[in-house]
Amino acid sequence: MINGFLFAQKELLIPVILGSLLVFVAFLVKEWNTRSSGRFALNSVVAFVIVLALMCIVLEPTKQVEMQHQQGLLLTSGFVKDEQDSLERVYKGLEILEYNPKKSIRASLDSLTSVLVIGNGLEEFDFYKLKSIPTTYLPNEVPSGITRLKFTQRLNLGEDLIVDGIYDQPKKNSFLVLQDSRGNGLDSLQFRDASILDFSLTAVPKVSGDFVYQLAEKDSLGNRIETNPIPITIQEKEPVRILILNTFPTFETKYLKNFLADESYEVTVRSQLTKGKYKFEYFNTKASPIYQFSLESLKQYDAVIVDAETYFNFGKSVKSNFENSIRENGLALFIQPSEKLFSLGAKTSYFSFKRDGRNEFQLPISNITVEKYPFRFNDAFALNPINAHELGNLSYYKQLGLGRVATTTLLNSYQLLLKGVEQAYAKIWTHILDKIVKRKEQAVDWESQTAFPKVGEPFNFELRTNLEEISVLNNGVNRVPLLQNSAVPFKFSATTYPKKKGWNTLDVEGDSITSFSYYVYDTNDWESLRASKKIAANKAQFSNDSKENRTVMVNRPISPMLFYILFLLGVGWLWLSPKLSTEN
Repeated sequence: MINGFLFAQKELLIPVILGSLLVFVAFLVKEWNTRSSGRFALNSVVAFVIVLALMCIVLEPTKQVEMQHQQGLLLTSGFVKDEQDSLERVYKGLEILEYNPKKSIRASLDSLTSVLVIGNGLEEFDFYKLKSIPTTYLPNEVPSGITRLKFTQRLNLGEDLIVDGIYDQPKKNSFLVLQDSRGNGLDSLQFRDASILDFSLTAVPKVSGDFVYQLAEKDSLGNRIETNPIPITIQEKEPVRILILNTFPTFETKYLKNFLADESYEVTVRSQLTKGKYKFEYFNTKASPIYQFSLESLKQYDAVIVDAETYFNFGKSVKSNFENSIRENGLALFIQPSEKLFSLGAKTSYFSFKRDGRNEFQLPISNITVEKYPFRFNDAFALNPINAHELGNLSYYKQLGLGRVATTTLLNSYQLLLKGVEQAYAKIWTHILDKIVKRKEQAVDWESQTAFPKVGEPFNFELRTNLEEISVLNNGVNRVPLLQNSAVPFKFSATTYPKKKGWNTLDVEGDSITSFSYYVYDTNDWESLRASKKIAANKAQFSNDSKENRTVMVNRPISPMLFYILFLLGVGWLWLSPKLSTEN
């Protein structure tokens, strides 16, 4: 740039300057013999002007101009043509841009002082493109259809697949049907009216593997309106070994051991009959009585469920063995509550409680009431809720080294089974055990960061590993660059761009076992859901944006007519100059 000037063909600047100097020097050499005529100096100046004009014609100079009112209108998917026409009538001179996540519009945005966005909005990974530009987002109405969806994509075999969501403006008397990968109906519901409706559908997968279930919408006659995929990965459930210790048999333990046995847990139950005499029961495991709680004997269990009287009556050395097993080996300890637990101090019981006087609790998103002790947990930094968003504050755990100690204020949970609400009972105990039992160590722990991967768009993921060297391949072919976290060296993040829809895999090079499956959606899958999420994300992104126009400098081309005139005048003078000398 020279004093505010730029050249459109700046990549030609050096060769053009060198060529021009060569031409000018050749002219001087040629005209040197005519210096006695008295016009050599004048002709040299004219020649210089001619060469300069030729340079400008080739390089196309531009002048930076200050712009303060050049608005752009960015059209995104789902925009309404009438809204575009209306904005063009109100804001004269709008520059119309069409958004395509696979094409760059940065060059066009750089010359705009502000931007209006209409339609469903930009993809989140493109928000940075408007970071420096005052942006106003005019959102679409939330489309009819499924606008919120929740399901667990990775399940253990035998766990319930629960699909929750919200349907906005359904067709009256239409159906939602949860189907397996073969199209068989597993659960369904009917919309009785056209209002916004929360829905929940449930199924129990029977086989492990990667599957694509379907959520189908059908009209009142059973004709399919729309179908969207629900990809799930069913994993073989790892065996969990549980030891239950009771001073005497209780109804709580009776129903709990039966539930755990039905869920394929390996359960050993020890109930005290008299001093020094015990009754043992074994479910899904071989007989192996345990009398002494040494560090070695506790290693064979993943979790211990013990009533408060039994545990807090243990001697100091036994409790020390339990705590060392928790800290060093990751043992999970669940203390079945009683009045004794709430009378102990926090140093002894691991927890602190306050009396709240409430003997019942209604589980969220249900009308199911459960009994509880009239206490609540004292929240503290070291306490962690066990799925508090679903179970209130009934259960907490405390981290001790590698393991966890947990308890609950829930009383007589087996009464849920007597009331016929087995699902609520199963959810409570499954959540508790899943939260406190240490997961088996894996070479690589994967986590997807993109909700709806699509072909050609970025799929972000994270992984954690203790491997010293690791190389990841996408579908066993393309190596994916990994970015190591400087603060947490065993944590990596990466981005890949899938090339095919359906199931894709991430593999650790040289290890065929350690892999991660992720599903790439078709462009038309979950249109209403993706549109509603995109609208919400764009509203949040641009709601606090400064609406004052920015000042931008735009390069405007300088008309080449001036340079053509200078060139013609200069050439004319050089043609005429020898004739004038002859006449003289």
